Amino acid sequence: SLKDFGFSKDNKLNEVQVVLGLLVDKNGMPVGYELFPGNTYEGKTLELSLLKLKKRFNIDRIIVVADKGMNSKINLEKIKDMGFCYIISSRLKSMNKELLKKVLAKEDFIHDKNYDYKKIELKDKNLIVTYSEERAKNDWKKREKLIKKAIEYTSNPSLIKSSNKKGGKKYIENIGECSYSLDEEAILKDKIFDGYYAVETNDLELSPKEIISNYGMLWKIEESFRIMKTTMEVRPIFHWTEERIKGHFMVCFLSFLLERNLEFKLKEKNIDCSPERIKEALNSMNIVEADIENNKMVIKVKPHPLAKNIFSQLRINYPKNISNTA
Repeated sequence: SLKDFGFSKDNKLNEVQVVLGLLVDKNGMPVGYELFPGNTYEGKTLELSLLKLKKRFNIDRIIVVADKGMNSKINLEKIKDMGFCYIISSRLKSMNKELLKKVLAKEDFIHDKNYDYKKIELKDKNLIVTYSEERAKNDWKKREKLIKKAIEYTSNPSLIKSSNKKGGKKYIENIGECSYSLDEEAILKDKIFDGYYAVETNDLELSPKEIISNYGMLWKIEESFRIMKTTMEVRPIFHWTEERIKGHFMVCFLSFLLERNLEFKLKEKNIDCSPERIKEALNSMNIVEADIENNKMVIKVKPHPLAKNIFSQLRINYPKNISNTA
């Protein structure tokens, strides 16, 4: 009942999957998780997770921080109906002309260290617009790659196999039967958004800096999923019964919880290291059994330097270089 066909972000077509909803706090510490059938759209996982979260921890004030994937009228209405607030990425290109003119206007920006920002007050929410020269340069670099791809397509129309307008195809226009050219107008339309980013919130008490700071924490959930997928090896799932699939995710979640806890303990001692380095250090703890003059000895192979710090934080006795097995 859990494994089913659905939208795969990794483009793994014709494969069944399970949808995982992961809850983490603002520091990246896992709080809980929910499992959904593989054909569940991620936007529909929100309401159930929030209600369970509120009931489980008796929370009065919840602010949902999410990317564009959650930004739909239905989702935002559900969040408001439940009495919660949200900070969510705003869709600049879908704004009406009057609002977009205010967003893109260079005046009213307040200069900060890394970016400029301004607040636009709307009927029942605030829109925080940021602009960064560095981001503008990066946006243009990304577009240059797409334009290069589009030029390749126009010179070889056989590469244009579908009608979708993703990637380099978004900058191609059809000028005749099997004849294409670069869509200069589409390029210019996208260029005006370079460097701009906007988030919206219905929490009118938060300052622009608090809103930007809270939204900036969104990367922690992305990082958490990356760790679950790679370091914890949550997939592939070699189970088919619901009970065993749930058991698999429970083991992965507990492993992630322990890893994060260890990571934070090391940070308290000014030892900043990634989950990959922690795993590498623990995997380097190897011993070799040797028979010396009829005495069985255990010799420790030289481990990663981080291993000793890990043992210390876990209050585990560090193995001696040579030990007698008797």
